[in-house]
Amino acid sequence: MRADSLQQELTNAGWKNAGPARHGEWDFDLVGTRMFTFTRWNVLVKMIPSLGTAEVAQWKAIFEAISAASKSWVWGKCFILCIVAGQVSDEVAQQISGDSFGLFGMIRLKGGGGNILIADERRATVYGRVPVLPYDVHKYSKSTHAILTRLVGGSAAQQAGR
Repeated sequence: MRADSLQQELTNAGWKNAGPARHGEWDFDLVGTRMFTFTRWNVLVKMIPSLGTAEVAQWKAIFEAISAASKSWVWGKCFILCIVAGQVSDEVAQQISGDSFGLFGMIRLKGGGGNILIADERRATVYGRVPVLPYDVHKYSKSTHAILTRLVGGSAAQQAGR
């Protein structure tokens, strides 16, 4: 998947200023922002060659740190963390497939939190839940999941044609 294609899709979906940026202490390939009433949302995209058990542990710690930093009793800052992996190991794919996806989950307490989506380019699959509630989490997770699914499917088709 090309970062510029994903950047364009996110911009078309309403994410502002989508581009390479730093969020907290981490560098991301793409960061976009938008508002829902008084809640600031960020989409955070990191493209990595592979996702194995060691990388899952690393990204889980990063997810939890970003989630903790997003908490506020007044106005939260929510986020969707998107990991685009060239390939997800078989062991990790088994852990995160289907409804049993629980490595990260949606944490939204005290007005902030995040959701995670993992795109596996090799399998042309996107893992992660699109929760029904709250409305904004559903809306932005569903839209981002659809974008990743469309682009991962296109990436797999291009690779098969080579």
